[in-house]
Amino acid sequence: MKKIVFILLAFVLIVGCNQQKKETIKIGLILPLTGDAADWGIPPRNGAQLAVDEINKNGGINGKLIELIIEDDVCDPAKGVAAMNKIISIDKPVAVVGAVCSSVTLAIAPIAEKNKIVLISPASTNPKITDAGDYIFRVIPSDELRGQVFAEHIYNLGLRKAAIIYINNDGGKGNEQTFIKYFTKLGGEILTSQAYATTAKEVKTQMIKIKESKAEFILAISQIQDAVTVLKNAKELNVNLPFYFQTEALEDPKVAELAGDAIIGSTYITFAKEKSPEIDKFKNLYKAKFNTEPELFSAEAYDAINLIYAALKESKEIKEYLYTTKDYHGASGSISFDSNGDVAKKLEIITMDK
Repeated sequence: MKKIVFILLAFVLIVGCNQQKKETIKIGLILPLTGDAADWGIPPRNGAQLAVDEINKNGGINGKLIELIIEDDVCDPAKGVAAMNKIISIDKPVAVVGAVCSSVTLAIAPIAEKNKIVLISPASTNPKITDAGDYIFRVIPSDELRGQVFAEHIYNLGLRKAAIIYINNDGGKGNEQTFIKYFTKLGGEILTSQAYATTAKEVKTQMIKIKESKAEFILAISQIQDAVTVLKNAKELNVNLPFYFQTEALEDPKVAELAGDAIIGSTYITFAKEKSPEIDKFKNLYKAKFNTEPELFSAEAYDAINLIYAALKESKEIKEYLYTTKDYHGASGSISFDSNGDVAKKLEIITMDK
């Protein structure tokens, strides 16, 4: 008799637990959390989680909490595709935030488009993403704008002969092509363009070719760790040319820390720092939770989650809500989407000093 009672009680407890389990609203998050691009994937994961925690703390959406389904793409398109297929088929998300690497975003965009799932990238800048589909958005401007502004700035300094060194992925190629397009249109020359593998531990061969090219400056397109390699290898080989970085890599404190005085005098282009209550709020929340200032793309991922939340809160279809979003005041600045799901933001050019 005791055994029967125990079994019945266990059954009641199991049923009770299942009844108490609340339904969640799932949002996919695909980022590089390991590998060479992890420095650009972990901050947006933190920003996205911060947004979700804040939303859930305030009751979620109609009593339902948001659940992040996080997948590591290692900045590998094949792994990104596997992650996207898994999230859509098994987890059934209302939207997906990702990726960081443009190659991954371009690989998973057709899957989002086919399944009519909104995909919002917090960091991918390749110009091809503009035409990736009706369900594809990004809260960061295309390289097209960055390349034009930087080319004009450098040309107006009186520099005419360029050497380019870039990471050989879709982000690197996109930046290289847009700079060449606008710099040569102005009358500048590209004396050499050197690519290096995403796994490269040194770029001395490329630097020797640049040194021999008689260029007046180096346009560099890199991620965080390889920016250090590029700067240090140039110094070791006495390549005494001014550096212009067409990515935000130099904005990460680790680059200055690891590159030392090799970074002095280098210039980079990034998004202008806006001022608003929303930005201040995000900075305070991020620092309180992670004990550091907001890092690259953390604010963009935070905004991507909150834009999805805003659409659901108003019971609107996410895609249509985003296309009608104008002057949204987010942690990464003002956001307005055009008909291609792109945004335009002001840019600024910064030179590293001592």
